[in-house]
Amino acid sequence: MNMDAFFPAIHSTPSPAALMAEVLPGFNVGEIAACRYFIGGFNDTYQVETTTGTRYYLRIYRAFWRSLPDILYELDLLNHLARKGFPAARPLPYRDQGFTCELAAPEGPRYAVLFTEAPGKLVSYDEKPEEMAHHYGACVASLHNAAADFSSPHRRFQVDLELLIDAPLRNLAPFLAQRPDDWRYVQNFAARLRQRILDLPATRLEQGFCHGDLQGYHAHMDKDGQLTFFDFDCGGHGYRAYDLAVFRWCSRLKEQEAIWWEPYLRGYRSQRSLNELDLQAIPMFVGARYLWHMGVHTQNAYDWGCGWLDDDYFNNKINCLKAVEKDYFSTKAAVD
Repeated sequence: MNMDAFFPAIHSTPSPAALMAEVLPGFNVGEIAACRYFIGGFNDTYQVETTTGTRYYLRIYRAFWRSLPDILYELDLLNHLARKGFPAARPLPYRDQGFTCELAAPEGPRYAVLFTEAPGKLVSYDEKPEEMAHHYGACVASLHNAAADFSSPHRRFQVDLELLIDAPLRNLAPFLAQRPDDWRYVQNFAARLRQRILDLPATRLEQGFCHGDLQGYHAHMDKDGQLTFFDFDCGGHGYRAYDLAVFRWCSRLKEQEAIWWEPYLRGYRSQRSLNELDLQAIPMFVGARYLWHMGVHTQNAYDWGCGWLDDDYFNNKINCLKAVEKDYFSTKAAVD
C-alpha cells in the first residue's frame, strides 16, 4: 500500500476551514466570518455567514449522485424562477466560471454551489394547519405557473416511471432477497401501479418541471407570510400529479391527510387549474412516492450505511404499500 496516497473513500466531509480559505472567496460575497457544517444527506450543506451578518448556504453535491449537467439544469431552473419573480433560493456566481466550483475530493470530483438564504422560519403546521396547507398549495401552483415555460440545454434525469418505479425495484431487490414473499408483493404492487398509471392514460397527464420533494416543507415563511422555497435537488421534468402527490404522501406519514389534503388542493386550484385525469392520478403517484422513497434509501445505503434498513424498516414500508392499495386502489375514495 502506498502510504503517500489517500485511502479510497466513498464519501468525504470537506473541511469548513478549507472551504473558507479556498472556495468561499471565489463567490465574492464579502468577508466570511463563519462556515459551519450544517446537514448531510443527499449532499453536504454548510451554513456560511459574512462579517455583515448575511447568511448563505454552500451545497457540495455528492460525487456520483448528480452529474454536472444535472446540477446546471437545476441552477438554470432557479435562475429562471428568479427572473419570473418566484421566491426561491438562488445560486450566486463563482468568479467567471458560472455558478459551480469543482472540488478534487478523495472519492472523485464534487461541485460546490452557494445559495442565498430563504428568509424566515421553516413552514409549520402546528397552528392553523388548514390555512397553512391552503397557502402551501397555492404557492406550489405558483411555482408550476412560473416554471411553465422553463427549458434548459442541460440534460437531467426525468421524473418518470423509470425513476419512480423501475429504478426503486432494482435498488430494493438485494435487500429483499431474504424476504421472498415480500419481494413478490412489491414486484406485483409495482406492476399493478405502473399499469394503472399507463391506463389513465399517462400520455394525457400534464408534464412540466416538478420540484420532486414538496412534502409540505422545503420552504421558509417570513413574517409577512411569504414562502421561499429551497432544495430543488430532486426536481426535473415529469408528471405534475406526482409533485402534488408528494404532499399527500407526507400528510399520510404524519396522519394528517384528513386535515391537510383538501385545503392544500383548494389552495392549488385557487392559482392553477387541475384537470380530472391528473386528479385521478394523484393517488397512484402516492404509491409511486412510497416506492421511490424505499428505492432512494436502498440506493444510498452504500454511503449512508445499511444497518437501519432492517426488518422493522421493511415491515413498516410494506405495510404502507398495503395501506395505499387498500385506501386508494380498491375504491373510488382516493379521488375525493
